[in-house]
Amino acid sequence: MRNLNRRRLRGLLVVGLLLLVVVTSCQSTDDLATASPQVVSVQPATATALPTATLLSPVVNTATAPAAEPLELPAFSLVDVPPTIPPTATTKEETAIDAKPAPTGTLLPTATPMPTETPSPTPPPTFTPPALPFTSLNEHYWLRRPIAEGGTVWTDKSYPYGGTRGGTLRPHHGVEFYVPTGTEILSAASGTVLVAGKDDEITYGPHDNFYGKLVVIELDTTFLGQPVYNLYGHLSEILVSEGQHVDAQEIIALSGASGVADGPHLHFEVRVGQNSYTNTRNPLLWLYPFPEHGTVAGRVAWPSGELLHGAQIFLRRVDAGSKYAETSSYANRNNELNSDEGWAENFAFDDVVAGYYEIEVRRGARKITEEIWVYPYRTSFVDITVDW
Repeated sequence: MRNLNRRRLRGLLVVGLLLLVVVTSCQSTDDLATASPQVVSVQPATATALPTATLLSPVVNTATAPAAEPLELPAFSLVDVPPTIPPTATTKEETAIDAKPAPTGTLLPTATPMPTETPSPTPPPTFTPPALPFTSLNEHYWLRRPIAEGGTVWTDKSYPYGGTRGGTLRPHHGVEFYVPTGTEILSAASGTVLVAGKDDEITYGPHDNFYGKLVVIELDTTFLGQPVYNLYGHLSEILVSEGQHVDAQEIIALSGASGVADGPHLHFEVRVGQNSYTNTRNPLLWLYPFPEHGTVAGRVAWPSGELLHGAQIFLRRVDAGSKYAETSSYANRNNELNSDEGWAENFAFDDVVAGYYEIEVRRGARKITEEIWVYPYRTSFVDITVDW
């Protein structure tokens, strides 16, 4: 019995020891399980310390990013680069502006226009004018306009010197300035008043009371040794007296419609040699031209040299547009009109813009043309022979 009990006791001891080992093993496993997370929590911290060396590059990039921010500063965005400049040129331009500030208007090459952008117009070769001809000694532009600036300073084209207005009037011995009654009349040149009154007692025209109230001034300058006179007719009031000396552009009278007149206007004449109705000359060859304008004088004759009377004459500009211009050769069948001593003309155009022109002489269905250059402040002459 005792031996059996001892054996049981030993078995229990063995079992107890086994249980103690098992319990101890379980406790060790739990302790390891508890310690293992602590080691892992430390190991990642230690392990992450190594990768931080590889993470330095992104950190450095982040730190240097602010250094690139000046590229977006307003100093660059204010530069207005024209679209014609390529992107590479834009970068260079911005660099130049940043390096040396300057006024915006002088930075871009397009600020200064190239000369080729506004080419100077040149006349067609066909119309290139010849060299300016010798100024004839026959020029005598001594007279200023007898009407003040701002008024009707041009001559009437429908009733020129030597014209008859289509055969309805007697041949004209002067030119007309159509102005209202009371317009101030100016002396065309300096001289002495020879006549200041009416022509009802002394005849200065084709008959008495033809000019009505008139003024005649003898100029201070003679022409080819002959005296020169200016006549102002159809006046309403005379403001000078006989024997009075007047200067050029001095007020001498007021316009009107006295005498034989179809309305208020100024009748103006040039007389050479003597103060006579038969000694008139064409005033268009004496009145100083407008700026950049000239005068055309010409002679239309038969092959025999005999002058052609009352022929229609047209003037057209070839190298540019121009106003309509028509006149007629002098209707001088009674030899009461006179050509200029130098020009020997029988027609004239005044106030002609300088340029290249074609002159056409027409009689019924027949016509003949000539070409001529007109120069500023000059008289251009053309000689036309008709053979129809």
